[in-house]
Amino acid sequence: MSQRTMAFMGLCLGFFIVMMDTTTVPLIYTSLITEFNISPATAAWVNNGYLITYAAFLLLGGRLGDTYNRRLIISSALVLISMGALISGFGNNLSEIIAGRAIMGIGAGLLTPQSMAYISILFAQEGRGKAFGIWGAVAGIATATGPVVTQMCLHLADWRWVMWINIPLAAFALVTTYMLLPNTKGLGLKVKELFFTGAFGLSISAVILGLQLIHSWDDYSVVVSLLLFLGGSAAIWLLWYELHSRTACILPFEIWKNKSYLRTCLISGVLGLSLTAFYLPLAYLIEIKMNFGPMAISVIMISIAIANALIGPMAGNLSDKIAPEGIVRYGLLSFSIAALMLGVVGIFFNGGTFAFITILVAMVFAGAGTGLAFAPLANLALRQATSESIGRAAAFFNASRQLMSAMGSVVIALMFDYVIRSSNENISPNNLEPYSPSVASAALVSFCFIALCLAVGAWLSRSYSVQGQQVNQN
Repeated sequence: MSQRTMAFMGLCLGFFIVMMDTTTVPLIYTSLITEFNISPATAAWVNNGYLITYAAFLLLGGRLGDTYNRRLIISSALVLISMGALISGFGNNLSEIIAGRAIMGIGAGLLTPQSMAYISILFAQEGRGKAFGIWGAVAGIATATGPVVTQMCLHLADWRWVMWINIPLAAFALVTTYMLLPNTKGLGLKVKELFFTGAFGLSISAVILGLQLIHSWDDYSVVVSLLLFLGGSAAIWLLWYELHSRTACILPFEIWKNKSYLRTCLISGVLGLSLTAFYLPLAYLIEIKMNFGPMAISVIMISIAIANALIGPMAGNLSDKIAPEGIVRYGLLSFSIAALMLGVVGIFFNGGTFAFITILVAMVFAGAGTGLAFAPLANLALRQATSESIGRAAAFFNASRQLMSAMGSVVIALMFDYVIRSSNENISPNNLEPYSPSVASAALVSFCFIALCLAVGAWLSRSYSVQGQQVNQN
């Protein structure tokens, strides 16, 4: 096995940890509520803290990678993830657990843009699309693995092992990447650039935090309003100043002028919004409307990851040979068809074998769709970035997806809740009976919204800038 392949495996393992940690914690909320006598909303901050700091440090991580030793940034990120996991696992109160998870989020934010940048560096001559396909498949497998790992830890030990299991994985990734990745040296970072990039990252995380608090609007209406207004205003002003003065703190000006890159970031955001929104109506559909048991639900949830893992590398490989935007378009349309299939199944069926098989087929379409879209989008986003700006390009690409993913979770929750309450004023999403027709209506509306968003993304992928088309032809 070549040094490049081993280094790539280390990068994939680091990214696997980052993505797995986004789905492990929600299943330990019950344990945290019981042990610390807290509310579900309070327990959710264990995961929110991770996601917010992850988003806040993406842009700074990209900037640091471009201006300093990229390998050192990856090593630091993996050390932070290990330290955070250690603190959370040994936490004696919720504040310590949240603090540890926040440190893990910082490490995740620093690591993600470096992994994308190194893939472009390692596979600059050939195979970049296939590498991004495998990298994308790792994300799908990791998010599906998270709940399985949590269930194992809860069955064999307790919730603290959900945190500690990250430590040996991060240690192995640290040794592998430090020994095998090439050194990259930047030109250094000025204080103004550090402040500007950090301020933009914080403004984005403030907006994400405000979006997450919308669910508790009655208790935090003033806080939500301030976060959304101040964070949004700051982000808009910083973008205006960046473009007006050409400071190149967030992105080099030539990338801002690249319509293909900006369009790719927008399409990736639409995909992130749709994927995040997808799981709420799906959970209600299979658990309440279909009343499936744990085994059937596990099979359904794993099927999307398997389809993604099988299709992703092939799509990435194809994106090196044919126009990537065509692959993206078919992927988004496949995901859109899956959403519509699920909405229709909910209306006409109350569980049963046929409904189970149809849902499985829809999940395969959804997994194939994300597999077709993810790698070509990453390939498109970074193919025109230089070695001096590739970290920032990767960070902005990921930050756009994170922001729109947060929007998706809020919009779909509000939409689902509205339809449920409109169908019957005496019920809410928290006290639904099995086979509830209200769930079918809410799921149909939600899935139609998701399908519409994906159709818009497919339409956006139809035309790229002339510059991007010329690059594709070459």
